[in-house]
Amino acid sequence: MEAPGGLLCPRCGARYPRRWGFPDLRLGRGRPLLTLVNALPPVALGYELWRVRSTGLLSGGRLSFGEELEALTSWLLPTGGPFLDVGTGTGVYLRALGGEVGIDPSPAFLKVARRRFPQGVYLLARAEALPFPDGAFSGVAFGPTWNEVEDPEAAAREAFRVLRRGGRLFALLLLGEGRGGLLYRPGLEGFLGLLRGAGFRAFGKRVGRIGLVRGEVV
Repeated sequence: MEAPGGLLCPRCGARYPRRWGFPDLRLGRGRPLLTLVNALPPVALGYELWRVRSTGLLSGGRLSFGEELEALTSWLLPTGGPFLDVGTGTGVYLRALGGEVGIDPSPAFLKVARRRFPQGVYLLARAEALPFPDGAFSGVAFGPTWNEVEDPEAAAREAFRVLRRGGRLFALLLLGEGRGGLLYRPGLEGFLGLLRGAGFRAFGKRVGRIGLVRGEVV
């Protein structure tokens, strides 16, 4: 609920400030270099120029950006919503789903998302600590966000927690060899095992360097 200067949790009494026009519910920390880069307004403004091309490039031409969005919507829209876009960036997935809630730790990206799709609800938050009650959503989407989270297992547990029975997860991520370097880049089977360990029925496929993954709460 609204409180002077921010939000007040009616259940626990915690207060969360507003920063840059968004409720700030970020807990924990992100990857330092990515946090710094994603805080730069020019990066956020130019992000979609890369995003709409990256799917085709990283898949070796076997998957277009349009086909990626079709995979997202065909899996999540039948659940009826509400939807949560984790790491919404500039709101690409949120626009495709027609709205609901987008979270991101970067105010620069959320400002662009709000400008391009003002119908969405935007919060500063992290995937590892989603500020929502259990079973709040019927669909949760992750773009390449999972590559950037500090604790992938916590992100999986949180996604499972906020989904209701029968809820669905969609994830696209860059595959690789694990946690080394700037990004978390798991193999496909390792990532599916992570989701199953959190409680999901999970399946997916590799398309070039991309993993297209679906999960369900059964």
